[in-house]
Amino acid sequence: MAIRTGKQFLEGLKDGREIYLEGERVTDVTTHPHFARMAQTLAKVYDLQHDPKYTDEMTFTSPSSGEPVAISYMIPQDQADLARRHRALEIVADYAHGMLGRTPDYVNVQVTAARQMADQFGANDPRLGENLIKYHEYIRENDLCLTHAFGHPQVNRGAALTEQPDPYVATGIVEATPEGLIVRGAKLLATLAPFADELFCPPYRPARPDENIFCLGFSIPVATPGLKMICRSSFDSGKPLYDAPLSGQYDEMDALVVFDDVLIPWDRVFSYDDVDLHNKLVTGVPMWRQYMQQVMLRNVAKLEFIVGIGKELTESIGIGGFAHIQEKMAELIDTAETARAYLRAAEADASAGPGEGIWLAPEPCIAMRHNWPDMYARVASILQQMAAGGLMLTPTEADMTGDIKPYTDKYFQGAKIPAYNKVRLFRIVWDLIGTEFGSRSTLYERYFNGDVVRLRQLRFAQYDYTKASGSFNAFIEDLEAQS
Repeated sequence: MAIRTGKQFLEGLKDGREIYLEGERVTDVTTHPHFARMAQTLAKVYDLQHDPKYTDEMTFTSPSSGEPVAISYMIPQDQADLARRHRALEIVADYAHGMLGRTPDYVNVQVTAARQMADQFGANDPRLGENLIKYHEYIRENDLCLTHAFGHPQVNRGAALTEQPDPYVATGIVEATPEGLIVRGAKLLATLAPFADELFCPPYRPARPDENIFCLGFSIPVATPGLKMICRSSFDSGKPLYDAPLSGQYDEMDALVVFDDVLIPWDRVFSYDDVDLHNKLVTGVPMWRQYMQQVMLRNVAKLEFIVGIGKELTESIGIGGFAHIQEKMAELIDTAETARAYLRAAEADASAGPGEGIWLAPEPCIAMRHNWPDMYARVASILQQMAAGGLMLTPTEADMTGDIKPYTDKYFQGAKIPAYNKVRLFRIVWDLIGTEFGSRSTLYERYFNGDVVRLRQLRFAQYDYTKASGSFNAFIEDLEAQS
């Protein structure tokens, strides 16, 4: 099929999938009032590949079919390949202004990273590694949209998986049959689930010796019988885009995935029932050293958008002359450029291994993962301080165009901007940081890459202190020599 159009993507979502929202089953996410606009946003992402301006930058020639396929499926072999993938990911990130964390290219790169280490999945059974290689080719040639899920339901986080109130709170193996594995339980957190074609569940959480039934790596179509997606409340209220400029376009939705005795065909199984291998895959297959390129490019795009918002705020209400506003704007700019520096360092220092191809340098990626939650919370706080009490007064488009327009034109005008445009700007800021959508965005940026406390504990334990300790010891030796 090669690259799909937006229309083909939308048609693919009409497959009988079980999506539940606010107690009701959604029969068609492409027309449902809480899903349709986001579906259209993703359709436009697919259409970017067919835009003559971008086709060559977003595709490469399939090694199996010779057709143009998405660059996010490419295994980068050198710096030139990384640069090509950078540009393709950048086009998508810029298109959505960094507001979408789970555009299809994100999991595409993740699966590709796992494919680069297929030999590890097949260490004890080569067929499992072959399954992953074939699956990568399948989704590449059909240009599918993927979501992923790997966390366990938060029932009792202080207890082991085997100590939960039900043996299948977490997704586990019920039975191995000639057709495949029967699995039961749930996984979180599947962002983009209602709009995905496939669900990818890689080994992710370490397992204890008695947790073998929870050691799983697999993928299945979202429309698989028994698979259910329970969504959070929608943040797309259906209001005009003037009133909901971000939430009306970019509510990518999050869902709990329920496996009600779901059959995973053997050709979709990548690992199972092997604690030792599972734990080796969790630590030894650093998919983040590939997908962090997409993450960092999205971060940069979002920060550039925020710098632009900040600049508009300073001009719209005449606050650019205040020293503390200039300082805050400089901090927004510095944060954006710091994120860009992390990205450049990760790409510039990329190296071969651990699997096929070239991989981003780990240290800049790790530093970005650890610092990003606080970086984003800080820029959101700066926007709040810059807009100040004006965020409490954001009339609707009906107010700006209706009977009271003479009053709104007078009292909501800005220093250099008419009232209609100023209120629109403030509604953008409010949707970014103040609405349910904005709050979810801040929470997403804090946790989507993992719990920073746990990540920093690993950093403390695993960091290579050789050079740092050598520097300190050399100083002590020199100090003692002078005593």
